[in-house]
Amino acid sequence: MDNEVIVRELLVEGLDDWVPVDRLIGLAREAAEPSSGDFRALAGEVLADVVRGGLMAIGEIGDTGFEPWAGGDDAVLHRVVAALDRVAWIPAGGVCWLSNTPEGDRLASG
Repeated sequence: MDNEVIVRELLVEGLDDWVPVDRLIGLAREAAEPSSGDFRALAGEVLADVVRGGLMAIGEIGDTGFEPWAGGDDAVLHRVVAALDRVAWIPAGGVCWLSNTPEGDRLASG
């Protein structure tokens, strides 16, 4: 499973609902396992791909629904990695969520 396959899975899931970052970590672990690769690096690459590519936003679920984190792409990506580091990359639904952008929805639907 490569980055594109993981991105596609996240986007398809994102058509119906917000996606917990846990799902990305699970997919990255699964993809990295056969080669004994670093799932953290893979997850970080995929996060960068979807955020910098304008396909998904990172945020949390609040009173108004999905609330994207403020800041530029690099700041948001750094925030996610720092938060995941604090929970030893076992977020248990508590770090953040991913939400498709209109471009992400278009790509997933195509």
